[in-house]
Amino acid sequence: MNGELESNFFLLVRSDKAKAFQLVFDAYWESLYKQAYKKIHSSDLAQDLVQDVFICLWDKIDLLDAEKSVLAYLYAILRNKILKIYEKDEVRLRYAINVTAKEVACDNYSQNTLLEKELKKIIDQEIELMPPRMKAIYILKKEDELSIKEIADNLSLSEQTIKNQLQSAYNRLRNRVKDYDSSLALLTILITKYL
Repeated sequence: MNGELESNFFLLVRSDKAKAFQLVFDAYWESLYKQAYKKIHSSDLAQDLVQDVFICLWDKIDLLDAEKSVLAYLYAILRNKILKIYEKDEVRLRYAINVTAKEVACDNYSQNTLLEKELKKIIDQEIELMPPRMKAIYILKKEDELSIKEIADNLSLSEQTIKNQLQSAYNRLRNRVKDYDSSLALLTILITKYL
């Protein structure tokens, strides 16, 4: 929005607050959305953030300083909202790490237990989809707890082949969990319990 439109905005605020708001909304919504999406990579969340920015504008529209840029004000609100999301995500991740690291006893209805069950189900489904040799090697390693050498001897394969097959299996499982729902950071942390 150029200087003339900024001036018009502040003049309109005095006479028709809704029209002034619509002028700014039409001019800035798309650029704010693009900025939010670039930072958080979620269309729905970016739209929610921009909506929150405009709610803040509406709540403070009468208090804005005509000497300052409306666009700069909107970007500042958006930046603060994005930073709050990053802070919340960091707190959640630290909490998830602490919960899994301490191996806290949980009752059957706790969120952690439910997430672990969901994770186990996802892993079991992916194991069933593995090629037969990879699946057999993975099961011998994880369920029968055989060493790489023991598996190689049992299957008459080289130890390097066993290592390669296990690495491929681990990669498949990690990708499956990540593809399932990347927003569940706890699942990604818990996967190490099963790999």
